[in-house]
Amino acid sequence: MRYLFSLLFISLLCWGIALPSDALQQGFMFWRNQGILLSGVLAIALMGTLMLMALRPLWLERRLGGLDHLYQLHKWSGISAGTVVLLHWFLTKSPRWLSDWGLLQLGPRPAGSHVVDALRGIAKEAGEIAFYAMVIFIIVSLVKVLPYGRFRQIHKVGAVLFLMAAFHSVYLTPDNLRWAPFGILILAVSIIGSVAALISLSGQIGKLNRYAGEIIAVRQPSGKILELEVRLPADFQDEYLPGQFALLTLHKDEGSHPFTILREDIQNGSIIFAIKQLGDYTRQLAERVHVGDQVSVEGPFGRFVLPESGFPEYWIAGGIGIAPFIAWLESLVAEGERRPGTQLYYCVHKEDAIYTERLQQLSKLTGVKITQVDRRTDGDLDLSSLEITEDTQIWFCGPKRLRDMLLTRIPSSQLHYEQFDFR
Repeated sequence: MRYLFSLLFISLLCWGIALPSDALQQGFMFWRNQGILLSGVLAIALMGTLMLMALRPLWLERRLGGLDHLYQLHKWSGISAGTVVLLHWFLTKSPRWLSDWGLLQLGPRPAGSHVVDALRGIAKEAGEIAFYAMVIFIIVSLVKVLPYGRFRQIHKVGAVLFLMAAFHSVYLTPDNLRWAPFGILILAVSIIGSVAALISLSGQIGKLNRYAGEIIAVRQPSGKILELEVRLPADFQDEYLPGQFALLTLHKDEGSHPFTILREDIQNGSIIFAIKQLGDYTRQLAERVHVGDQVSVEGPFGRFVLPESGFPEYWIAGGIGIAPFIAWLESLVAEGERRPGTQLYYCVHKEDAIYTERLQQLSKLTGVKITQVDRRTDGDLDLSSLEITEDTQIWFCGPKRLRDMLLTRIPSSQLHYEQFDFR
């Protein structure tokens, strides 16, 4: 969130520099106009940042600590932008309302205000339309009433809204502020955001981090788990760290979906995805994918990577959340490293447990103690049985319900996890 606060601070600073020395002696209409300018620069700065984050650049994802943090920042930036745009609209309309209610007497229009400027009128209309559309857009995004595929398609409307808002902001910037820090900030974020919007509309998001792959094996180790082995260029494996995930596009009409990488096979030049059947699309995958299919892989993403040894550690997995821990264990075996002081708790219904035999082998090879907790008979993990001190680090991957339970009993500074919620 510090990046969001930094952006707000820069916008406030550019606005404050532009204030005249006698600002405190000015009346209502002056400060109303200043409110319009301030809310305008805040709105376009937030929206420009939204467009940049929508590109999912790896350098930004890494700097923010993972794609989940980037998406959380994207979400709160969108909410903040919507709030500021609402304030901007209210300040624009307020004199008319106050005048109609008899609370404000408007003076005559300044000379020259009657001069027709077609582009100015278009810029105002563009801002008006973008405002109403953005309110609907934010509501649809937050309520989550649409399936993911339809949501992904509609989300591209945001790029069009930004282009309209950028034209509105740049053209209506007062002439005396156009080349001041205030106007330069508006111009800069408008250019950056517009480039990002055009990249989005042309379907080029993630192109620099996208790799063409081929499915070389399809396996189903259990009834609810599908393994896809994908051969990729060596460049992807050079970037990959155990525990990361990638955005896998199997069918263009469905777009990309995030799946954890179970392990890599250096000899085959391939990676193996473990996909659990959670929704309509993933339940149909076993019938829709075949060896030889061409796919697209974007990434790798995520900072849920094997930690350095040195602290007392607990690894807690829920359901398919065991996948990144298997990747960690496979990496330890490949490096010949052991972690005898680490304990892994695998919380799952006994009949849904996967890779149990391989986990036993990995436990012997790495020294990591693995305990399976049958949630049907044992309930949730009993944290009182764990020796948790202020130095203990806990790594978790699993369902949100289990994560929320852990957060009520473990300080957030000691619990490491990723939020696999991209909406």
